Amino acid sequence: MARSDSPSDDESPMTEGAPTAAAFADTILERMAQQDAVHKATNEQLAAILAPLARNSGDPASTARKQLFDTY
Repeated sequence: MARSDSPSDDESPMTEGAPTAAAFADTILERMAQQDAVHKATNEQLAAILAPLARNSGDPASTARKQLFDTY
């Protein structure tokens, strides 16, 4: 295939479907905000799960093992 060296009639190098830089940045910021919300929710859930384990005094490792594996 031979490449044409003549300038194209199109003044814009972008295609019709390509987003603008501002739209692209907005998309990235929206995704980052979504990830931040998910991260915060995950941390809150982990804190709620681990809170009962952290309340006990003594050796944290043995206390956690006791709570998880001892049968009453």
